[in-house]
Amino acid sequence: MPSPAFLVPALLAGLTASAHASRRVDVHLFGADTSPGAPLAPWYREIGITDVWLYTLQGAFPQDQPPETQLSVEDLQATGVLDAYRAHGIRVWWFERPVPDVLYAQAKQPGSHLWDDSAAPDGAWEAVCARVAEIYPRVRAAGFEGLVYDNEAYYSYEGDETGAEKPWVWGGHSDEYGRAGGYHRRGQQVGRAIHAVWPQAKVIMVYAFGYEGERWWYQGFEDAGLRVHLGIEHTYGAGSGELGAEWYQSWWGGRTTKATCDWKQTQFPFLRSNARMIAGLFPLDFGARKPNYRATDFRAQLDSAANDDPDGPIAVWLWPQGPFTPESWEAVAYAEGDSAFDYLDALRSRSTAVGP
Repeated sequence: MPSPAFLVPALLAGLTASAHASRRVDVHLFGADTSPGAPLAPWYREIGITDVWLYTLQGAFPQDQPPETQLSVEDLQATGVLDAYRAHGIRVWWFERPVPDVLYAQAKQPGSHLWDDSAAPDGAWEAVCARVAEIYPRVRAAGFEGLVYDNEAYYSYEGDETGAEKPWVWGGHSDEYGRAGGYHRRGQQVGRAIHAVWPQAKVIMVYAFGYEGERWWYQGFEDAGLRVHLGIEHTYGAGSGELGAEWYQSWWGGRTTKATCDWKQTQFPFLRSNARMIAGLFPLDFGARKPNYRATDFRAQLDSAANDDPDGPIAVWLWPQGPFTPESWEAVAYAEGDSAFDYLDALRSRSTAVGP
């Protein structure tokens, strides 16, 4: 695909002077082109994308997308999608969502819920593990880097965070917290099923808000022998919020990217390194066609991820909230003094896809 006009100066000018002193980060994209031949793959590589999370897919967990839209491993192979990403040096991840919220909604019965040991949840978890045994060996053989689960509660949450009045997937089941509780036990159950067919598989858990049930669910996967990474969302914002008041338009609690990752280690203490964190960034809302924060703040996010941790760079992921194409970048109504080039130059100058 030809580069849009606004990218040409970046390709000709090369890296900015400040980038030469900066470490670089891996850049993951939430969702990606799954059309035949993945024609956007070369453009992804050109702007600095190193990893793509592919969906919607026929996975082990029940998901909220229509079955006819869910692709199989064989679909992605037959249409050349995996070959296209491989040809451009982009890693692919198997992505399922929302996990386990749809399962919770389906399995919930009067007097029973997903995390207890009654017959309904037992059958639901056994069915997930059976699909793991059927599908994930093919995912592994096809060359996927690992698994990605979006753990946000899109269906079970009804406005009561404690779950005292309205129990939901991560709240209202305090008796199931801890190593002996249902959250950890079910995480281990699924994790062991994965480990049996894909030893030490990498699993990115997207969401990571720090709820106690969520924490023990993730730890179950880690304790089953898998390598859990957190795709955290509290790193979405940057700057002082001059473009809007929402938390994703300023630093969360005043913390930089690296400082937020340090804080997440206190919420998920079984992960003792920011090498296990993938920081979510949300600079542009392509659905609303507006920036959430300035290009200089986006560069600051990336700088913090690249350079602030003495142990090494922290990977990042991009949430596009809308189509992620050359045309969508051009359609954004940028703040005065900013352009698509400024955001893309920041991304390219920090990505391992573009330099050492």
